[in-house]
Amino acid sequence: AAVGALVALGVASLTGDLGGDGTRTVAVPQALDATGAPPAPPAAGGAAPAAAGSVQEIVRTASPAVVQVEVVTDTAAQSGTGFLIDGQGTALTNAHVVADAETVEVEFQDLSTSTAEVVGSDPDIDLAVLRIAEVPSGTRPLPLGRSGGLSVGEPVVAIGNPFGFARTVTTGVVSALGRKIEAPSGNSIGIPNAIQTDAAINQGNSGGPLLDMRGRVVGINSQIYSRGGGSDGVGFAVPVDTIRPVARSIVATGRAQHAWIGITGRSLTPEAAAALGARGRTGVVVVGVDPRGPAREAGMRPGRPADAAVPRGGDLIVAIDGRAARGMDDVTAAISSRAVGERLTLTLLRDGKERTVRVTLEDRPADVGRSG
Repeated sequence: AAVGALVALGVASLTGDLGGDGTRTVAVPQALDATGAPPAPPAAGGAAPAAAGSVQEIVRTASPAVVQVEVVTDTAAQSGTGFLIDGQGTALTNAHVVADAETVEVEFQDLSTSTAEVVGSDPDIDLAVLRIAEVPSGTRPLPLGRSGGLSVGEPVVAIGNPFGFARTVTTGVVSALGRKIEAPSGNSIGIPNAIQTDAAINQGNSGGPLLDMRGRVVGINSQIYSRGGGSDGVGFAVPVDTIRPVARSIVATGRAQHAWIGITGRSLTPEAAAALGARGRTGVVVVGVDPRGPAREAGMRPGRPADAAVPRGGDLIVAIDGRAARGMDDVTAAISSRAVGERLTLTLLRDGKERTVRVTLEDRPADVGRSG
């Protein structure tokens, strides 16, 4: 691992219509739609049950669905973590865990093993979807929660396989929100809105769940910041709100889709707001509009010059679906948490006049965020 750098951690049924004309249905993992935790099974061995919402109860309920992922490539063997999200063997992990995999095998808590197939992988958000051939009877998948409602200081639980120590549990808090971390693809967009946590995570934790105190997945542990290659208490998880729509697209089509409107922007500072006659407002200064995107189609306009402290003549995004936008993090979160084909209502301010536009989210072109 590079000194003082973000490093990857991996090496050490619901059937429903997804939209359109309603003629095509696919198997969608229940956890990709559900937000409530499943009922806990009876306590094993006659032991006194742990208190609901306690770390012990979360671990007891969640651990059977957490798997150790063993990968063989043409040059090495590597391991990481994954977790089951439905009863048909669908599991999630990080893309960098299964990169270049020739074979993938998973091990469950009861020590049973199974082969797994990589359904699809998305290095832009470090996500891979697996299909596990055999799942132990009675194994309950993990429910996906919502990362958008997290608060700094909220307690969280991480389960993973650091250095091969299977199903290691660590606890901590949400240390910060809205971090931007590097994407394995090298895309300059990176992975926005990552969750920072002080729950100890190390090599081998990659792909494991970060859970809230109701046992719901709020993120997938992906990277650490380290000066020495080990956990220094600064870890990052890809938020589940970003994961969910991309995972759905992989399950449905085998290919990752990323919702996109085709703008670049930056958070509106108080000084810029005052200069633009929007004192007291928050939001985003639009500084670029891609001619291929739905934002251009909706008539959105960038401020000029783009690198000025106060770009003028363009749009300010001040609200999304009626909710005030505090900055660029809110805009990227609103877009990335939705599926291609969904619609957003943006409230814009241009030259002191407010108006609303509706944009239909499109799949991001492959060249966006890539140089050359």
